[in-house]
Amino acid sequence: MSNILESSCNSIPLDITHFFDSYCLSYNQLNASSIAAHFSKPSGIAQQGQYSHFAENAALLNNMQALCEHYRKDNFINACYQISAFLPQGPFHCIANITWTITRTTPHLPTQFQTTYNLIKQQNDWRIQLCTAYQETF
Repeated sequence: MSNILESSCNSIPLDITHFFDSYCLSYNQLNASSIAAHFSKPSGIAQQGQYSHFAENAALLNNMQALCEHYRKDNFINACYQISAFLPQGPFHCIANITWTITRTTPHLPTQFQTTYNLIKQQNDWRIQLCTAYQETF
């Protein structure tokens, strides 16, 4: 079963879908190191009116470990996603808006939220430069 449903309004490049498939798999495994590896250094996360800047891997990894622990305690089963908007910005940058669906053991209904990702291509690999989590609440 694929973790992506492509938007009909834009053609999503295959390397972008592979990137988000890998990112989603990292979450499904609750693998903080693998999640952190999808981010550029430096990178940032904007959420609930706050901005966190990560200049080094250790701080980013600590953040992802805390997030994985939160999901474990919140009865996380798995995540799937849909790219709801995609804006290419030349060969090295793009923006993707993702609708996430999170399944937990309780409540029985999945929850959905959207997150925007500014991606940068570094050494032929896409990385998250800025994650704006504008709908997920903790």
